[in-house]
Amino acid sequence: MSEDRPPYDRELPLWEHIRELGVRLRRALIVFAIVFIVLWLPMPDVSSHNIAKVVVGFFTMEYNPIIAYIYRHYVYSLVTAPAKSVTCASNYVVSNSTQPISIISTTVLGPFVFSVELSMVIALLVTIPVFVYEIYQYVKPALYPHELRAVKRYVWIATALFYLGVFIGYYFVFPAFLRISLFWSCLFGFVHMLTVSGFLDTFIATLFFAGFLFETPIIMALLTQAGLVTPDMLSRNRPYIYFGVLVAIAIINPDPTLISTLLWFIMFIALFEAGYIWSKTIYKNMPKM
Repeated sequence: MSEDRPPYDRELPLWEHIRELGVRLRRALIVFAIVFIVLWLPMPDVSSHNIAKVVVGFFTMEYNPIIAYIYRHYVYSLVTAPAKSVTCASNYVVSNSTQPISIISTTVLGPFVFSVELSMVIALLVTIPVFVYEIYQYVKPALYPHELRAVKRYVWIATALFYLGVFIGYYFVFPAFLRISLFWSCLFGFVHMLTVSGFLDTFIATLFFAGFLFETPIIMALLTQAGLVTPDMLSRNRPYIYFGVLVAIAIINPDPTLISTLLWFIMFIALFEAGYIWSKTIYKNMPKM
C-alpha cells in the first residue's frame, strides 16, 4: 500500500462500493422496521399479569398498542395536559368539565394515519445512531488518520447535540408554544381545538427543528477546523449572521408567529455564542502556517 493512501483504503470497483452502501443502509432500515413493528405490539398489562387477555385482544383488535400508550403518557399527558393549567386575567373562565384544548380528527382515517406517522418518527429517532454508525463504517476506509480522528471526535458530538435539541424541543419548546397559545385563547374566550395533522406536524417539526438548530456549534467547529472561517470572521460578521438566521427562522419556523420566532432566535444566539467560544479554542490549537 502506498504512503499517500488512507490506511483502511481498499481497491474496489464502483459497483462494490454501491453494493456495500446498500447493505449498510439495509441494516439500518431493518432496525427501523423492527422498532416500527414493536410499537404496534400490544402493551402488556403489567397490573393484571393476564398474558392470555393481551394475546386474544391483539387478534380481536381490542388491544392497547405500545404507540397508543406512548402517545397518552409521553405526548398528550406530558406535553398537552400541563397546558391545561394556564390561567389568565380574563373574566372568562373555562369550566372544570371542559378541556381548554382538544385534538380532533377531520378525516375518516386521521387517527390511523396519526399513529403510523408517530410510529415512524419514534422509529427514526431510535434508528438515527444506527444510520450514523453504518455511514461512518462506510466512509472509514477513505479517511486518513487525521480525518478519522476528526470524524470520531465530531460525529458523535453532533449526534448527542441533535438528541439534546430534540429533548429541549420536547420538554420545553413545544409546551411553551402551547402555553402561549392557550393563554391568548383564554384571554379572548376561544375554544382551542387542534386537528390531528396540525398537532402532529407542529410537534414533529418542533422536535427536528430544535435538533438541527442545536447543530450550530458543531457546524461552526467543523468550518473552523477546515479553515473556512476564523473566530475573527465570525465576530466581525455576527450582525449579518444574526439577521440572516432571524429571517430564515421566520420563514421555516414550525410555528410561524412573532413570539415563537423570537424564542428560536434567542436559542440560536446562545448556541452561536457557545460555538464561537469553541471555534476560538479550535483556532488557537491549530498549527499556524
